[in-house]
Amino acid sequence: MPIATTSTCSNTEVIPAGRSPTIAWYFQNNLLDRFGVYNGFGRNNPTYGVGRNGCGKCLNLNMSLYQSVLINATPYIDLRNISFSVESWIKPAVVTDGLEHVIFGQCPALTTRQCMRTSIGNPGVMSFLFLADNQAGSHIIPNNTWSHVAYVYNITAKTMSLYLNGTLEVSIGSHGPFQGVPYSLEIGNVINYGSLSFSGCIDEISFYPFTRTVAEIAATFALG
Repeated sequence: MPIATTSTCSNTEVIPAGRSPTIAWYFQNNLLDRFGVYNGFGRNNPTYGVGRNGCGKCLNLNMSLYQSVLINATPYIDLRNISFSVESWIKPAVVTDGLEHVIFGQCPALTTRQCMRTSIGNPGVMSFLFLADNQAGSHIIPNNTWSHVAYVYNITAKTMSLYLNGTLEVSIGSHGPFQGVPYSLEIGNVINYGSLSFSGCIDEISFYPFTRTVAEIAATFALG
């Protein structure tokens, strides 16, 4: 007689702590926005891997194939003159190759403050970029390991703040505001810039049109 088994995989989708995002992608064998508006489509056939803790799925990208996810739904998100936050779990396969690897971006033009990216930058640290107006983190992100990353822009203080695994890495002022016109979003690359492809798994990207607090980010990381 077959032995009955019970799945222990209970956290395929973890809802962030604190205030809710307005857009979120969980990559459970699809590219759908949790709120049904900003659904994506794959470039060059991205695949899915095993999610965090062996549960659910993640978006698996191969930089050599220039894979990404384009979100072309309207109304386009207008990042001009607002605060915003982007959070995600990442498991990068490539980190310290000296190249930039985009997690999430909006890049309408290759002009100062008109190409926003949340990335892994040289030499493998978190990088928040508006183009010619950038902020780098201080710790190299481990490869083949899940890390929680949060990028927060505060338009009032003009700060870019970077959080790795729930802990503030850096918060520096005199940045922005972003000046790019509303445009499509992209996960894993920004096609207008060329090849800034991510390699590895991305999971649970959340976008917030406001400044997330230290407590909210730490609590979301603690949820695992």
